Amino acid sequence: MTNEAIGNSRRSFIKMAAAGAAAAATVNPLATSAAEERPEAGKKMRVALAGLFEEVNTFAVETMGLATITGSMSTGFQKYEGQQIIDEFRGTSTQLGGYIDALDEVTAEIVPTVYYTFGAGPTIEGKAYQKMKKDVLAGLKAAMPLDAVALTVHGAGVAEGVDDVEGDLCAAIRQELGPKVKIVMAIDHHCNLTDFNLRQVNLITIVKNYPHIDFYDVAFNAGKLLPDMVAGKITPHGYFEPLPFLMQCQSTMPGNLYAPIRIKAEEFAKRKGIYEFSYQYGFPFADIPFNTALVNCWAETPELASQTAKEFAAWIWKNRAQFAARTLTAAEALETAADELVSQERIAVQVVRDAKARSSKVLYDQSIVHLANATAQNERSFGFIPDSKSKGPVVIAEKSDNPGAGAPGDSTHVLQELIKHNVRQACVCAIRDPETVRQAVKAGVGSTIDVRLGGKLSKQSGDPIGGKAYVKSISDGRYTIVGPMLTGMRFDMGPAVGLVIGGVDVAVISGMMQAFDNGQMRVVGFDPRDYRIVVVKSANHFRAWWTDIASAIIDCDPPGIASNNLSTFKFQRKTRKVYPLDADAVYPEAAA
Repeated sequence: MTNEAIGNSRRSFIKMAAAGAAAAATVNPLATSAAEERPEAGKKMRVALAGLFEEVNTFAVETMGLATITGSMSTGFQKYEGQQIIDEFRGTSTQLGGYIDALDEVTAEIVPTVYYTFGAGPTIEGKAYQKMKKDVLAGLKAAMPLDAVALTVHGAGVAEGVDDVEGDLCAAIRQELGPKVKIVMAIDHHCNLTDFNLRQVNLITIVKNYPHIDFYDVAFNAGKLLPDMVAGKITPHGYFEPLPFLMQCQSTMPGNLYAPIRIKAEEFAKRKGIYEFSYQYGFPFADIPFNTALVNCWAETPELASQTAKEFAAWIWKNRAQFAARTLTAAEALETAADELVSQERIAVQVVRDAKARSSKVLYDQSIVHLANATAQNERSFGFIPDSKSKGPVVIAEKSDNPGAGAPGDSTHVLQELIKHNVRQACVCAIRDPETVRQAVKAGVGSTIDVRLGGKLSKQSGDPIGGKAYVKSISDGRYTIVGPMLTGMRFDMGPAVGLVIGGVDVAVISGMMQAFDNGQMRVVGFDPRDYRIVVVKSANHFRAWWTDIASAIIDCDPPGIASNNLSTFKFQRKTRKVYPLDADAVYPEAAA
């Protein structure tokens, strides 16, 4: 396919999306190819590893430019090349870890090429995307001849002028390598797939769980199917069924809002003739024309793929009202945390009466009063004796400032409430503020510094917290994930410090990183068992580790660019009615 043809194809797709036709279900055309090229007898299947991974929040004010291609995940895109990919990701519970193990198991020849990754963040600048795309293509071209490419991408990439980064990248790979090379993708379920993307690949597998504890599994499954795909023994037929449904970022763990969706999808995946069945929840924080939920099905026949996807979509639509949640403000979350601590008998009733007697405030929320404490800030720098009845901390998840969804990670809303109500034995992990980190590092451990902490990177982050902060610890910000998700992956947040401000312990980091386990606490010397309340900047991935540690988990949703209150966003490129923003949205659209 020529550059002109690819450009025309892409423009045609975008034109359709703008007209509202992006909801049209699509069959993968590559599966209809009559001729299959089989590797020569006795030769190992050659499979390249490559990718470009970023989940993009288009509401973020920053951009990812050429300067962010630094090789350090604390400041931008990290590049892995050649054997680096194998050395870094073998043995990890990541997509690449899954691919590597699967390809080893089928005795394929693994050809690692180029992989860029950042996680989640703002829109990629055009020049930066084109450079990374060029590098990926050059790596694959140099690796030829190939039987297949196993791509590691997110599924919600957006660059300047390119709404569908994954589709654009796959089209370029397809043009470079030709129609006979198999392309598989294992991706996040917060993706925004398009029919343009579907036309370029031979299989797409999507994670089923949130937290995404199955990144490894979906890549492993894709890798295990490759030998039969390359040999022409199986031909997965792909089908997308979009729904006019903009979904929140909610957990699929047992007892959580989206658990029924996960369970239902698992039932469909077990049906005869299905190679892959999954549900795209979508990434709601991208203002693009095709941002909705979608059913992804790959089966033995196009008819089976279509029928199965439509059946599941109809079930989702019928039950859509039960898949919407109201979350709490910072003040409401703190009240709920206090109520939970009272129920655990970790706050005495006498403390309530004493707090009221001390206070000159006119209004006290009854449950927040339970947490009032007169201990001076300088005394708190010595720490405290953990509760004798502790069953683990109450964890407040500040979902609206989740760096894993592209939020800046510097919101002060919950910390303001903790300080306002003089809460003791509380910790916030973490606030991104490289300026304050540099200030603390320069002053040294044991110093007291004047700070303006957080609230600098977004209008919705709240005001900076001014005051004196005690420098408790200094760290290089490097740690290894020990939780069930991304186990073994090494993270570098840049320099980090542990501060005590307003009597609250705060991990302050330089880079943009959400909480996956207790790593952000460990790296600055904080122990989760010491605290009554721990605040994390994460939507759900933290649950993979914290569910067994926390005595309770409370979702919190103050203002932020990753808020689950989707009505607060101004979607200027929405081309059709979507639920729940539009109560009169219709599915299937032909019924309108």
